[in-house]
Amino acid sequence: MEHAAEIGSFDDAFDRLFRIAYRSAYRLLGSREDAEDVAIDALTRASLHWRTVRTEPAPWVTTVSANLAIDIWRRRRRAPTDRPAQPADPFDSRRIDLVRALERLPRRQRDTVVLRYFADLSESQTALALGVSTGSVKQHTSRAMASLKRELGEP
Repeated sequence: MEHAAEIGSFDDAFDRLFRIAYRSAYRLLGSREDAEDVAIDALTRASLHWRTVRTEPAPWVTTVSANLAIDIWRRRRRAPTDRPAQPADPFDSRRIDLVRALERLPRRQRDTVVLRYFADLSESQTALALGVSTGSVKQHTSRAMASLKRELGEP
């Protein structure tokens, strides 16, 4: 994990953070265009909060981009559309199931899963990013994964 002294300015971190935000959004949305929009929005928010975000920007940007991607799914689900009810690609169907399951998780559980598995942070890095204990991260992650497995029908 990087520290503020290593990060520098927002401009210095922009390219790396954009890739992080894009990857997180793309994993949930499966659309390059939507992932780019989410990444831009996440980085805009990061720039506005840079003074407080700059010490640990990657977890913050990952969480924001994942939450923005979930918001897109929510808006699409509510909006009338001409799109087919079921996607043609089975992978897209699993992605939809995952997003729906993630949005039903309590916020802290969703945040721990996003940081652990989307940003590939360790338990201690996730705890630091969320301002909680490592034990709390373990507990939230365990509960979240159990819920996700139940909802997604995974053994």
